[in-house]
Amino acid sequence: MNKMLMHSMILAGTLVSATAQAITIDGALNDWGLHQTGQASDWIPDPGLVTDASQYSIEDQTGGSGVRLFPGWGGQTYDAEALYVHLTSSHLYLALVTGLSPNTPNNPAGNSYGPGDFAIDFGQNGSYEFGVETLGANAGKVYRVAAWEYGLWDVGSNYNPANPDLLHPTSIKTGNEVGVGNLVYTSTPFANMGVNTGDSHYVIEAAIPLSSFAGYSGKFDVHWTMNCANDWIMADPDLTVPEPGTLALIPLGLFGLLALRRRKSA
Repeated sequence: MNKMLMHSMILAGTLVSATAQAITIDGALNDWGLHQTGQASDWIPDPGLVTDASQYSIEDQTGGSGVRLFPGWGGQTYDAEALYVHLTSSHLYLALVTGLSPNTPNNPAGNSYGPGDFAIDFGQNGSYEFGVETLGANAGKVYRVAAWEYGLWDVGSNYNPANPDLLHPTSIKTGNEVGVGNLVYTSTPFANMGVNTGDSHYVIEAAIPLSSFAGYSGKFDVHWTMNCANDWIMADPDLTVPEPGTLALIPLGLFGLLALRRRKSA
């Protein structure tokens, strides 16, 4: 068996294994292995799905509006609590848990700030080339971002909207649509997750086709915050989006294997 065929078979087996555990985009967290039992372990995902600690981030906080979340304030209402990442041969899956309702008005004059968008950074250098909208008719759409909106806090966590921290983008300002994923933002809160059993939680869950990232591959970061950037969360997964040409070899390799078997049978 030649090396290209052998490598294709190994890669195909790896990708089949990665897709064996299906994730349904419905806002439920059970298929991620998460629970609602009032225990700290509720936040720990299924290790068969999220296989490495780098693929998730947990920062569960609680309290009223006067609680500091770093960089900003807002307590449970503006808490970004956990982010989980899973990669298959065709999709990037994301699950975010937050205290922010999708119905929160975006009204800065009234000190109210709505949810932001997912930001994805290839090369892990703070450039955030892609964004995924989380609200409205465009929820799930993927954009090659030209410009981001930013929050209220500077790099020193000081209130300074004129000079915001550019490492924490909030919402897509301008960009070109490059794909459409499946995204659900739950509007009914649930409680009893983790030790802060009285807190209300909402889920943003998404499946993003890797074809949206044409021209980009390799390591990446995923970031989310609300439009004030009072609290942000980021995952730095030890995962790599493959180059499109690598995926194209799989069917060729399998076709070659079938042809080889037929010749041997003959």
